[in-house]
Amino acid sequence: MLSVFGDESHDETKSRVFVVAGLLGNEDDWNGLRSRWKERVAGLIFHAADCESGYDDFRGMKECDRLQLHRDLTEILAESNLMGYGAAIDLPGCREVASAVFEEFPDMPYYDCFVRVLHNLSDISELFVPSDRVEFTFDQHKETQYNAGLLYDWLSQYMPTVVEKISFGTRKEPGIQAADLWAREVMKRCNSLMFNERSTPRPQWKRLSGTNMFRCQFMRGPEFAHDIEEARSMGTIKHEDYEKWRVSKKLVDNLSNRFRYHAMRDLANNRGES
Repeated sequence: MLSVFGDESHDETKSRVFVVAGLLGNEDDWNGLRSRWKERVAGLIFHAADCESGYDDFRGMKECDRLQLHRDLTEILAESNLMGYGAAIDLPGCREVASAVFEEFPDMPYYDCFVRVLHNLSDISELFVPSDRVEFTFDQHKETQYNAGLLYDWLSQYMPTVVEKISFGTRKEPGIQAADLWAREVMKRCNSLMFNERSTPRPQWKRLSGTNMFRCQFMRGPEFAHDIEEARSMGTIKHEDYEKWRVSKKLVDNLSNRFRYHAMRDLANNRGES
């Protein structure tokens, strides 16, 4: 069985970069990571932002010890044979080109990033030998869990030969803690690029990306505007097909649902399916 664990991340003000990221591996890969991870955290529930800043479980821990823990866990992840993908979005740039969309549907960045992560990791899973089905587990987030559940439901029905199970987990799971570390590194790297395209990558980012097992996509405003325009116009999608899908899911007709439908159809087209 293949498994994906995922999480989201954003900058401190929630106004610059938003990320959804996931890690993919087989049972041996995950068992190896869990064993080393649990031994290193020694009962702590790792959260990358708290570890770096000294909050919650890491309050009172010396800075040098916190940073060493972060480096050690990065090394464990880099040596794990897991594959990582992250989707990031430039919030200011996208608001500039689609301000009305952001005002009406503030959770749009989540769905955009989420679909991209599912798309890419599902494709990667088919390259494993022997091939196997995938169990997806993402961290719980009340703000987006209901609508994300609709996307999960679609994915499990649309790709039954790929998806075994889709669920929400908690941070007690080392896989989600590792996904949190990866998501934060994607966020930090993209946030730096917004200030300076030639910015120096963090050591953690260099270590992970240097394995060639971790990659990400950073969507800027023009790309997002193109996707929104396609969703708005419905492109070549037949309106009656959209209406049939919308009614079957008991959804209202709004831009958010049109966008999600378009993303799903785009995934189908990329796979050459009808």
